[in-house]
Amino acid sequence: MKKALKISAIVIAALIILVIAALKLAPGFVKDYIVAHSEEFIGRKVAIESVTLNPFTFVVNVDSFAIMEQDGTTPFVSFDKFRINVDPLKIVTKTAAVSEIYMKGLYVHVTQKGDKFNFSDILDFLAKSDSTATDTVAKDTAATDTGMVNAAEIAKGLPINISVKNILFENGNIIYEDKKVGSKIHIKDFGVGIPAVYLSNKQTDVGVSLKFADGGDLNVKVTANAATNDFKVNVGLKDFALACGKPYLNDFIAYKDFSGSVSTNINVEGNLGDVLSSNVSGTVSVDNVVLTEKSGKTIGVNHVGIGLGKVNLNKNQFHVDSVIVDAAYAHLDLYKDGKTNIDVLLAPLMKKSAPAADSATAESAAEPEKAQEEPAPKAKPMDARIGKLLVRNTKVSANDLTITKPFNYTVSAITVNGSNINFDTPCTVNVSAAFPDGGSVSVKYKGALSDIGTMDAYISVKNLALKHFSNYSLHYTGYPLSAGTMAFASENKIKDFNLDSKNTIDIYNIDVGDKDDSVDPEYMVPMKVGLYILKDKDDKIQFDVPVQGNMKDPEFSVLKIVWKTVMNLIIKVALSPLKIVGNVASTGAGMVGIDLGKNDEVVIDPMSATFTSEQYAKASKMTEVLAKDPKLKLIFTQYYNPKKAANDHKQHKLKTEFYKQTQGKETLTELDERAILEIKDSDDAFKAYAKEHAANIDMKAFKKELADLAAKRNDDLLKVLQQQKGVTKKNLKVITAPTGELVSHKGKAMYKVTIDVQ
Repeated sequence: MKKALKISAIVIAALIILVIAALKLAPGFVKDYIVAHSEEFIGRKVAIESVTLNPFTFVVNVDSFAIMEQDGTTPFVSFDKFRINVDPLKIVTKTAAVSEIYMKGLYVHVTQKGDKFNFSDILDFLAKSDSTATDTVAKDTAATDTGMVNAAEIAKGLPINISVKNILFENGNIIYEDKKVGSKIHIKDFGVGIPAVYLSNKQTDVGVSLKFADGGDLNVKVTANAATNDFKVNVGLKDFALACGKPYLNDFIAYKDFSGSVSTNINVEGNLGDVLSSNVSGTVSVDNVVLTEKSGKTIGVNHVGIGLGKVNLNKNQFHVDSVIVDAAYAHLDLYKDGKTNIDVLLAPLMKKSAPAADSATAESAAEPEKAQEEPAPKAKPMDARIGKLLVRNTKVSANDLTITKPFNYTVSAITVNGSNINFDTPCTVNVSAAFPDGGSVSVKYKGALSDIGTMDAYISVKNLALKHFSNYSLHYTGYPLSAGTMAFASENKIKDFNLDSKNTIDIYNIDVGDKDDSVDPEYMVPMKVGLYILKDKDDKIQFDVPVQGNMKDPEFSVLKIVWKTVMNLIIKVALSPLKIVGNVASTGAGMVGIDLGKNDEVVIDPMSATFTSEQYAKASKMTEVLAKDPKLKLIFTQYYNPKKAANDHKQHKLKTEFYKQTQGKETLTELDERAILEIKDSDDAFKAYAKEHAANIDMKAFKKELADLAAKRNDDLLKVLQQQKGVTKKNLKVITAPTGELVSHKGKAMYKVTIDVQ
């Protein structure tokens, strides 16, 4: 008996040793067999350095694995190290357990040329070797794939449970090349971390991180529930280089270079059963974008930031918290052939889309008439809004090469402010910008995005230096502009694209040079005679231009109407000087209460925070002395009598409130202010209103308001004058006289200009 037990023990031990030896040696045989017969299996050579199995820990290690390209020497897919740790003891609990899957140095190099990839031959090889199995799988799939089946339901059909933990890929490299367009995307330091995968009602967490060789980091975090198909995804992309997409841009634009980066922090939450109902939120930013055109000029933006509050495609919901554009710059070049630099830039796209449109038209004409189909279900109304819109530090340059001498002009400091911008409800957007030499423009828009043909827009241009438009004057009239400033106010009401516009133009000190006989102008206008007669005694020209018409009419142009009105007026006064002198030349600034005073004074309105064109122009003219002698210093001292100004302000306040009440207006434009000035003190209706409401006026508050207006005038004048040639922070000062001097001041409110030596 003892001998039998001893023999049995020896046999069992021998069997164990044989099993262990087999487990140790089998991987080597498997490795050699795969390497020797790989071309029979997949049509490619395979290289494996070693395969080992630890029979005690059941850890399988594979070192230096590679599937070669068709040349047999260049790696297509490879990795440095692979390890899988199986726990066979778990099988007694009907669980196939993997406690670790580890891969280091994964390398994948995919190339594409047209519709062929560098692995297409492998797919073709496998398809030929097992076409029957492929057909069977396809049929089974078609028969059973009837809807979304979650992983937990799949797990219920398996005879054992599946448990996979500690999945880790690190130091990977993935390269994709499109040989046709010449693009290359290189993902380096590719990593995947998954603590565990559950085919049950437990949360699975997945983390992916990688770097792009051309710049940028990507981190993706995914949590999913296999039982409910609920998921959450966070995509964090930092400084991804947009330059990698340059080869694909050639199909759309003609450009020289393109650079910039994009960053995102996007959250997506939803269910795999209805992906379109997922909620998307987060931020997207684009930075340092520069598009270099073939000409060498650039279009770009320093920063665009978008905050997504909630986006849901199924609900047609697009809630954007904010859109911020900082330091954008662009240019528009008009060429003599009628095209612009935008046409040149988009030439490939236009060329590509034209044949497609013709083809679609031909197919539509040839297609037989179909039976009337059921009407498509009504789309859900769009729920779109932008909580905050801000554009700042932006500039646009215009270059007109179509006229005799090219025109160049830059509008800078463009600012756009808007809030609660939505699709259906009218909202307000304010725009402002700066012109060269201290000019400015402001635009106030009110309308709904769903009805772009109906809106209100008010435009105000101040202190526009006309010398910059000299080349246009030369082209159209033959006379170059040498001086002048302009103010422009325009109130526009648009209903169903029908425009009703009221415009007033205020020009001061305009002057032209001698006619250039080498130019063949479009208008034969006697500019010098016309301007001489149009100007009043204070060098001012003012006229109104009403504009009406349908904006969809291709012949309609606001600029053409304004320009034609100006030219007609000049021609008219030049041909009928005696008549116009009686009606125009005898009028002047004094008729509307404006006076520029003496040469060392700039008369002002103490009840206004801004200046007229002539006031800006005269003050700017005085600064020319600073360019001649840098030792000199100009001091603009503001004088007004607080008591007298308060009484005048009281009268103006009463007129303003009277105008608002009678006209039914809450906010006033520059055109309204002009109408208020025309209300006479002797007007019976106004006198009755003033008698009833005069006692309600707080004179102390008025004096405080006058002081605030004086300070604002100082700031405004200083800002404009500092942009004139020769002016520095040291040689110019704008101040208000001391209180004692203000109280004793007699006469009109003004800036007294004195000269000092630094």
